[in-house]
Amino acid sequence: MGLVPTRAPALRTPHRVVVPALVAAAVLLVTPFAGATARTQTPGPTPAAPATSPTTAPPTTATTAPARPAPGGSVAWRPEGRTAAGRPLVHRGNANGVELAWIDPQLTRLVFAPGTRDPGGPWSWGGQIPDAVRPLLVAGFNGGFQMQDIPGGFYHEGRTVKSLVPGQGSLVIYNDGRATVGEWGRDVSLTPDVVSVRQNLGLLVDNGAPVASAGNPGAWGTSVAGTATARSAIGVDANGGIIVGMARVVPQGLAQAMIAAGAVRAMQMDINPDWVTFGFFGTNPDGSVSGARVMGTGGPSNLFLTPHTRDFFAVVLEPHVVPGGSKVVGAPPVGAPAKVKVRK
Repeated sequence: MGLVPTRAPALRTPHRVVVPALVAAAVLLVTPFAGATARTQTPGPTPAAPATSPTTAPPTTATTAPARPAPGGSVAWRPEGRTAAGRPLVHRGNANGVELAWIDPQLTRLVFAPGTRDPGGPWSWGGQIPDAVRPLLVAGFNGGFQMQDIPGGFYHEGRTVKSLVPGQGSLVIYNDGRATVGEWGRDVSLTPDVVSVRQNLGLLVDNGAPVASAGNPGAWGTSVAGTATARSAIGVDANGGIIVGMARVVPQGLAQAMIAAGAVRAMQMDINPDWVTFGFFGTNPDGSVSGARVMGTGGPSNLFLTPHTRDFFAVVLEPHVVPGGSKVVGAPPVGAPAKVKVRK
């Protein structure tokens, strides 16, 4: 038999579930940063195989581990930041001066957090990453334009802030942990399994190519530092991997870099030096969590660990089981325990 993880909606508290020891325990690796000392679990004895007759076919494995995703495109990627289950959660690279990050879609999930001022109002995270989620943090990055500056809006925690507008680029997060980028009304819509939607202008990359308006900087927001201002983008590759790009660049250059990273669809997010940021999180010797910016030019110095006025995204460790393992590493959905399917 095998253990297959199920994904869950947005996070609230860290959780580790012990599954009955029906299989030999696997080694679990969860480290704050690549190269840090890993916690290990010694494998138990392997049970003897059942006797078979010459005419009996050998037992077959009920399930196989899903294919391991990897970054693509023409970028020379390198692993950075935290690891889990013996593999990196983020790879970084560069294309024509644009800094890029590829995020593992199997072992992580995105969580959207509205800001305290834009749009304001009560939200479960209160504009910051809660203490209970911090041990699971992998990365964090900026959201999009202020609501007053875009035609569309967002949907989160069952509420719509401004109407979701057809034709707008939309970052959508589902309750099984998937996230994608698409055009609202064509690629994505408000289905019952949607947890969060964040719109921000039209798509910058569509079908693996820059959109026609990518060559018109005036169509992508007002810059305070010339057309080649600090810009950020988020996209999705053909395997569901999330790609984030940041640089001081014109929209066309940002689009070309996202395509080089393998993006089939991408949208511009926030621009200008004060707002563009991407950082990794790690654990300090005293057990506290802190963040350090590795891409971008601004944003809060503590990377969303105190209330922030603007919306942002957190990348957190997803509940998962190492193939053949007997533990779940990660966090549960809101108001429900982490679940593991057992197939016999």
